Amino acid sequence: MTALKLCPLLSASLLLATFLIPTFLAEPCSAAFIPGNNITVERDGMTWNYDEKITDNEAVFFRNLIDVETGDSDGFVNAWEILKMEVLLSGKMEESIEEEPDVKLNSTSDPVELKNVEFRISKDALGRTEKKSAITNSASVTYSFKEEAGPGTDIWLMGTPNSSVTITLPQGLDVELTEGFDNKSLEFKNNRTLLKGNFGSEKNITIWLSENETFKAELQSMEMNKDKSAENGSEENATQASGEKAEASQRTGFFNNILKEINRA
Repeated sequence: MTALKLCPLLSASLLLATFLIPTFLAEPCSAAFIPGNNITVERDGMTWNYDEKITDNEAVFFRNLIDVETGDSDGFVNAWEILKMEVLLSGKMEESIEEEPDVKLNSTSDPVELKNVEFRISKDALGRTEKKSAITNSASVTYSFKEEAGPGTDIWLMGTPNSSVTITLPQGLDVELTEGFDNKSLEFKNNRTLLKGNFGSEKNITIWLSENETFKAELQSMEMNKDKSAENGSEENATQASGEKAEASQRTGFFNNILKEINRA
């Protein structure tokens, strides 16, 4: 497949342009497609989910690419060919990330370990290669951190210029400062901070983590209430024990009086 034929595909698929096409092209083309990014950061690692949608003529080119590269060039895409293309793209994506890391912790990729890469192609790709119906591609990349992310940690991410991104921060952490983040907005959902916006024109984002003071105050308040409940519980138990002892003493005195009356009789 020639570079001329693949150029329209490059304008539609960033993931393909980045991870697959260099293997097949002798000359470059520019990629203009903008994917979505959903990043979930934990203290010990993170997951980066990508998604993209290919439509119209670009969908035709992508079906042809599957048919040629992992099929039998019969003008039809079947499930087995899609599965093989997913494996191929996952491998190319992993190679690309290992050659040029897209995540750094405290300005170095050393503490970041690539754990898993999975590329998925929608079953909508099935059928005749000339179909123009939309195809959705997605990818999920999982990383582990050799050192815990916490207050004072900075995380560097390399994405696509102007692409949308949502970053979910670890519970209890907030963002103190960002760089390269356009149209930034903050949300707080399920006790976690969500940072939304776009990668800037330089394609790199850096976020500096800090402690979430609201979350910290709530935890302290919960601990204080827990301690008070424990103290109140101890006092209630002591009062109850004292009452039971007094009641037992009263019952003992009552029976003693009865025995005395019987003896007198």
